[in-house]
Amino acid sequence: MTITVMDVFRDLGIEPDNRVSWAVGAAVRDLYEAREGALPPKHLRRKTGGAGSHCFACYPESMRVDIERVIRTHQTQKAKQPAFDF
Repeated sequence: MTITVMDVFRDLGIEPDNRVSWAVGAAVRDLYEAREGALPPKHLRRKTGGAGSHCFACYPESMRVDIERVIRTHQTQKAKQPAFDF
């Protein structure tokens, strides 16, 4: 069985914005590539919004803990950034 970064976000009850999901996705991809020496496999799946399909990087279930750690790190970094009113 494989999981996506979005699967883990949803399992944690988090709906990220595009900026966060792309940043987490890139970090998880880099982690996988460093370990495996290749990019993660991609599978065609329904888009997150439900309309259409898209190729998503799919990871082994054994990476769930790593993906959760990357998500939490990005959530913590986001919380540290001050909000600016423009």
